[in-house]
Amino acid sequence: MASLLPLFQDIWPMIMPSSISVTKADDILPPAAPLPSPGEDDSAAAEGPRVLSRDAVVNKSDKMCATVLLVKPMSSTTVRHHGEQEAIIYAASGHGGVLLSQPPDEALDAGRDEPERHALSPGDFAFVPAWTEHRVVNESATSDVVWVVTRAGGGGPVEVQLVGWGGAQVQEEEKEKEKEKEKEKENGSGNGNGGKGGKGEGAV
Repeated sequence: MASLLPLFQDIWPMIMPSSISVTKADDILPPAAPLPSPGEDDSAAAEGPRVLSRDAVVNKSDKMCATVLLVKPMSSTTVRHHGEQEAIIYAASGHGGVLLSQPPDEALDAGRDEPERHALSPGDFAFVPAWTEHRVVNESATSDVVWVVTRAGGGGPVEVQLVGWGGAQVQEEEKEKEKEKEKEKENGSGNGNGGKGGKGEGAV
């Protein structure tokens, strides 16, 4: 009987198909802030989180999940990796997005931390292998960078933040402090809370 279980698991979705789940764009990312007029103080544009990560399709499959990453102008994520999850990145919008991957071992051995640069324009794809350290930088002075990140692995996205290239993992209490700071900024800026599962620091 136990030998029939894998066969049953393969046939069951065809007998009882699941319903389609849709996540609307308005439920994922907050509305874009208007650009300041010429001569207007643009300090308000700098308020709020500079990196936003929103769950798009999470906890719907045991094989994959998807998130949306938004990086504000002249901002960047921390160095991180996805643990055992592989990821495919699709650059949805924004020019100036750069994916920095872990420096080669010989560079680290020589005391240099010069990462490899991969510029992504709208429509480009990138594959990030499991355990690969990387960082996302938006070098544009005017436009947001929005990337869709699809990962192999069920449940929620895995994000391991590091103190630097090849560095130790950021302690949980430090991450909680950063989240609280970002939450305070977000509440004070009036930019809303975006979609479900929103985080101040991106998971990419």
